[in-house]
Amino acid sequence: MLAGTVLSLSCSGARPEVRAALTGSLPELQQQIARAEQDGPLSDARLKELARAVAEREIAGAGGRDAAEQVAVFRSCLPQVSGALEDRASRGDEAAAVANLLLFEAGKRSASDFVARYREADSGAFRALAARAATSPAHAELRRRYFTDPDERVRRAAFDAALRAPVASHLPDLLEAARLDPSGANRARAAQAAGRVGTEAAVLGLSDLFSSGDEQEQLAVLDAWSEPRSYHAGGERELSRALSRPGLVSVSAASLLLRSRESRAAAVAVLARAIADGTDDERRLALSSAPLSERTVKEALEKAAKSPSPAVTPLVLARLAELPGAGPQARARLEKLAEDKSDYGLDASYALARLGSLRAVSRVEQELSHARSARRLRAALTLASLGKTQHLAPRLGDRDPFVRATLSCRLSGGR
Repeated sequence: MLAGTVLSLSCSGARPEVRAALTGSLPELQQQIARAEQDGPLSDARLKELARAVAEREIAGAGGRDAAEQVAVFRSCLPQVSGALEDRASRGDEAAAVANLLLFEAGKRSASDFVARYREADSGAFRALAARAATSPAHAELRRRYFTDPDERVRRAAFDAALRAPVASHLPDLLEAARLDPSGANRARAAQAAGRVGTEAAVLGLSDLFSSGDEQEQLAVLDAWSEPRSYHAGGERELSRALSRPGLVSVSAASLLLRSRESRAAAVAVLARAIADGTDDERRLALSSAPLSERTVKEALEKAAKSPSPAVTPLVLARLAELPGAGPQARARLEKLAEDKSDYGLDASYALARLGSLRAVSRVEQELSHARSARRLRAALTLASLGKTQHLAPRLGDRDPFVRATLSCRLSGGR
């Protein structure tokens, strides 16, 4: 039961499955969903109503060590669940801090109020609210202090604030954090924030980090150089130089240089080589960005389709299927691969489902009852993206709270 919670959907006159979502136990919710579907799948309107009720349920009931992460799931559907987040934000736990953060990002909380209330909070989760809100010039020094806060969440929030309100005087501190922060994700954020500063000094400082960093740090620097201000202050030049690097670094640089007049041809050549002869990881990255309009990319896809690497074959064939000339043959090969019961066959089914194959959609629907929650969620989100929602209602009563939360957010109208 979600006792004591102010829910934006009234239970008065609500359908039984909606009432169960708002006030019942999980077994009751599962039972009412099954009853509601006795005469067939729920209509889109009824499914959306149920999804919103489940979303409110999950926000209100989030608890335990994963509560904050669970509430964060609702960032992509905030307009639909803002009422439930308002109520959740009134509590004093870490999930409440996340709810407040989401409301702040939606413009429903005051930056100055957050800084005043939480700048010295004992809780890192609430101190992070002050760090994220410290975007005004008056709070620049406070934000600098947060760059080295003992709590990883506070530092992350401060780097996020630096992304939204870059200050040139913070550049040395951001470059230092990009080298030394204990969190890899925070180092990447700090590098991006340095790139957002966008001066020649930022580009050169990132170059030093690029030279001494490992592959992940180099990839973060590439993203920082691609920031508009840095890109025009020398970042384009540095990205072009990175095309000669080995592995994922050159492929990532190439994907970021497709907008460049001077370096586009060289970038396309790198992507084509990666598709034709790269490692599986290099091929995946190149396949996600390579322009099919380029002849060399088409030739690389045809070569890659003959590769013995089963892990990327479904991706290669899916891109080939987008081409008018090669499409039918690529689709036929995908259909043959989809008959395989392996994970590669499943990937082929997902590709075919996106191409409109009803047989492939049926196989994806079978994944909705898989023992692994990640597999159920992948299937549910894929079907939702395709508008194939007939069998998704039971997953709103899934035993895994992250499946319920993520799918309810998506079906409520989220991205």
